[in-house]
Amino acid sequence: MKHLVLIVALTATPAFAQVTADTPNPAAVTPASAQVVADTPNPLAGKADAVEAGHALFGQMNCAGCHAYDLTGGMGPDLTDNSWQYGGKPGEIFHTIAEGTPRGMPAWKDKLTPDQIWQIVTYIQSKHAN
Repeated sequence: MKHLVLIVALTATPAFAQVTADTPNPAAVTPASAQVVADTPNPLAGKADAVEAGHALFGQMNCAGCHAYDLTGGMGPDLTDNSWQYGGKPGEIFHTIAEGTPRGMPAWKDKLTPDQIWQIVTYIQSKHAN
């Protein structure tokens, strides 16, 4: 009987969750991958916490293995210069990370959330020479 009560309580909990104006809606913060186009602005641009999170993800996902820890490239291209084969606009960088490229960049859309991809874009943009 205790197990039944616990199961009922756990399955009913989401029904009692309250969404308030203060509850963040991730979909309202960042567009879904399918909605990102070349001219989509970076919704996290200039946010220090996004830069920090993007830097951490850049290391955790081993982006540095190809792009180097200072983003100047190696096996993969330099991310600090103005020469971008697949486009250097925020939406283009997002797309490259999410979808990968035919020349070696893996797709990360199944391993990272759109928010995490935008955090990496924000980190890259913070290091990109203008």
